[in-house]
Amino acid sequence: MRGVRIIVRQSHFLDFALTARVLRRSTRNLVDRVDDDGTWTRAIVLARGSALLRGKQHGATIAFVAASAHAADRPVIHALVTKMFALDRDVAPFWRRVRREPGFAELVRRCAGLRPQRFPTLFEALANGLCCQQFSLASGMTRLGYLAEHFGLRTPDGTRVGPPEPGLVARATLSAIRQAGLPGRRAAALRDLAHLSLEGFEDELIPLSDADARARLLELPGVGPWTADYVLLRGLGRLDVFPSGDVGTARTLGRVLGLDIEPEAAERIAARFAPLRGMLYFCMLGYLLKGP
Repeated sequence: MRGVRIIVRQSHFLDFALTARVLRRSTRNLVDRVDDDGTWTRAIVLARGSALLRGKQHGATIAFVAASAHAADRPVIHALVTKMFALDRDVAPFWRRVRREPGFAELVRRCAGLRPQRFPTLFEALANGLCCQQFSLASGMTRLGYLAEHFGLRTPDGTRVGPPEPGLVARATLSAIRQAGLPGRRAAALRDLAHLSLEGFEDELIPLSDADARARLLELPGVGPWTADYVLLRGLGRLDVFPSGDVGTARTLGRVLGLDIEPEAAERIAARFAPLRGMLYFCMLGYLLKGP
């Protein structure tokens, strides 16, 4: 059987299983899965079709294997995993700082080795944002699961689905999208986004500051302040962005510090960790996943 194997060696400490679980966030996620032994899997789209990608850590290395892939796909797969797991980013300054912060010892214990994650495409990041904004995580992931099942590409054996594909969403009826549980305006916004040339739009954002890129994202259909920040962080890899107004994140930060914290106060605390304040957001997810 055809396949591609890629070995990535890390010079810094990494907990790949925890990082993959934070990417997954919930057992309701049908796109990303993490087995008990820490093996991460996801259906990916390559030039000749879809393939199932596996990743597992072995000491200081991570082995990625893409079934049904060809040798020509190797550079694409390497770029994909590097992007998704920020394997080329230095987050050591965040960990040095957080270890000096009073009240964060338990967070450091639970989240040691956690790295930021990024969705492969801007459309996937936007779809995640639209499904999760103003909904609970479980509810948002249920909506994303429906979209993946109906508008995602399947692996060759038909057992796994990838994230919703913009081409399939663009051709769908609004009623079909609304069956995911999205309100009418949000369903229309998702379909409008699927019609846009988001790759070109993403290229336009690259040279912009975080503030200017945020302003451009706010011009997109259905994108509000929280979604714009979410996409900056999880879609564009802007690691100094901490999603504004995130009630769940603020609540978890309050648990970490033993305080009642509102979203505005959470943003002020996150500012201590600039220029990597977005790492605190990922740690809130990791803290919950590694909790009792």
